[in-house]
Amino acid sequence: MVLSGLQDQLAPLKSWLFPRRVYLQLEDQAFTAMVLDGERVEWLERVPLPEGLCVNGQPTAVEALGDLVGDLLIERGFPGARVKAVLPRAATVWRVIAWPDAHWPDQPEVVVRQQQDQLDLPWSLQDADLRLEPLIGAPPRSLLVAVQRGLLEAWIEVFSQAGVALDGMEPLPICLWRAAEPQLGEGVQVLLQLEQEQEQSWLLALDQGEPLGQWPLPALTELEALIPVLKTFQRRFHPRAALVSGEEQAVDAVLPELEGALGCSVVWLEPRGEAPALRGLVAGDRLR
Repeated sequence: MVLSGLQDQLAPLKSWLFPRRVYLQLEDQAFTAMVLDGERVEWLERVPLPEGLCVNGQPTAVEALGDLVGDLLIERGFPGARVKAVLPRAATVWRVIAWPDAHWPDQPEVVVRQQQDQLDLPWSLQDADLRLEPLIGAPPRSLLVAVQRGLLEAWIEVFSQAGVALDGMEPLPICLWRAAEPQLGEGVQVLLQLEQEQEQSWLLALDQGEPLGQWPLPALTELEALIPVLKTFQRRFHPRAALVSGEEQAVDAVLPELEGALGCSVVWLEPRGEAPALRGLVAGDRLR
């Protein structure tokens, strides 16, 4: 009994001396938190946000949002946590860049910023932070992910207010790309990944593990509208396999229709009920 009481007293001190890694997926309506103990999920929780705290990926009430995150981590036993986060989808844009003259430029960011008009982006690259991921094959290409600098700074302020150490933030497309890679079977050429959100779906197309494009689609609940659109992508890409993420019962209810529309097997991406973006975030963390 004495030992048990001593352990209870030391637990808060231990959490501050040896902070845990917490993975967060940020969204407008909620954030999802995950803590791992080895490969075992120790904590996984989706926390709804009050309306208006985050709009189009932008924190609009930094102090309130930071207090919410900080208080939750303390309540769940992770004070002073070290956090890695997935940025909201609306916070970033991405494009596949084919480099001019079929060779790698000496200053790729300079070349990209000069292509502002051709890239058809919603805001100026002069006010953005860029990330370039090289893609295999010829001609040389890269995956460009851009995030507005002011938005990035606002999220840094949120975590400062929360009283946690922020070890990095990753774009959602990169995390979903990594999450899909283990699902690629031998010989699979084109893989489609259908991700369900609250009001719509997103379709990501991968060719031999590398992104071809991403498109907004009707939600799984709007099956009559969704199926004809999926058939057009089936004719365009002739996929060998497809992944779908979302609430398990909702996915199971429409799997036969999805397989019929896409002409291939469709596999649920979340066999343990985990957020695929967070698994992709973990995979990237372990590469370093």
